[in-house]
Order: sequence, then C-alpha cells, then structure tokens
Amino acid sequence: MPNFFSAFTSDVFRPIVTLLIPGAIAVSTWFIGLLWRFPDLRTLVYTNHAEAGLVLVLAMIFAGLVLEDMGARLESWLDSRREKQNGKHIANWYAYLRTAFGADPVGRGYIRALVLRLKFELGTVFAMCSAGIGVLWLWYVDLSFKVVFVSELLCALFAAWLFWEGWSTHDTLAKNRANLLEEIRIVPPLPKSVDR
Repeated sequence: MPNFFSAFTSDVFRPIVTLLIPGAIAVSTWFIGLLWRFPDLRTLVYTNHAEAGLVLVLAMIFAGLVLEDMGARLESWLDSRREKQNGKHIANWYAYLRTAFGADPVGRGYIRALVLRLKFELGTVFAMCSAGIGVLWLWYVDLSFKVVFVSELLCALFAAWLFWEGWSTHDTLAKNRANLLEEIRIVPPLPKSVDR
C-alpha cells in the first residue's frame, strides 16, 4: 500500500507553504470579486472548470512568487535591523553560508523548519494585505459593511500577528545560526551490550 504522506516531502511541501498558500490568500478575494462583478466570466469559469482551475493555479503561483520576493525584502530589513543591534548578524549569516558540515547537526533541521516558517509568515503578511484590499473592492461591488468590517479586521489581525511571528522567527533563526557556528559536538555511538 503506498504511503499517502510520502507525497509531502520537503520538495513538495515547501512550495505549497511558501507559494501556493500565500498566493491563494492574496488572489482569493480578487477572484471572488471578478466572478461577482462579471457574470460572463462566472459562466465561463462554470463551463470550463479545468481551464479556469489551471489559470487560477497559475495566478496563485505568480502571486506567491511576488509575495515571497516581498517577504525576502522584509527579511533583509530585519537583517539590517539585527545587524545594527549586535554588529555580527551579517558576518554570522555569511559564515554560516560558507560552512560545510562534516556531520549534519540536529540544529540544521531546526533551522530548515524555521526558514520555511519565516518565508510563510513574511509572505502571508503581504497576502493578507492583498486580500484586505480585495475585500474593499468587494464592498464597492456590493458586500455588506458588516462583512467588510469583520473581514478587514481579520486581515489586519492576521497580518499583524504574522509580522510579529516573523520578527520572532527571524530572531530565533539568527541565534541558532550563530550557535551552529560554534564547536559542533559529535557523540559516538554507544557500545553494543554484551549478552551474559
């Protein structure tokens, strides 16, 4: 029996988390607005599911790439802020990039998870902003004020929370990169016990 979860390796999971999910959030309200505003487009999408789905996935990927780039710019700003605080952040970052580990320390897996989380958090901050602007367009199209208010509040809260989380993740990532530049401890395997 094939393992269902084997499809979610890091090679597949990373683009889903960093591109597709933020891209989907960013284009969702705009797509709804287009369908609501243009009945001919709604009919076209309804009669051509596969083609419409393909175009929507491509739009999500495009938006995800743009959002990832915006998140990288925000990460660079966080890097410069941290460099001003301790004066070693950029040097540690470049030293980490030049390091080839003889053994894979446990911390590298943790750093990979933090990088994935950071890219998701920073990209989704901008995705929430895009969705919020799309909600304003839906208000113009004819969405009720109450729904717009709640939606805008949720978008703003999620954007603020994800920015805060990204700030914290960036800080944790910097500390762990600096830690991995220290001496690595290699623990030899335990000797096999002798049966008596």
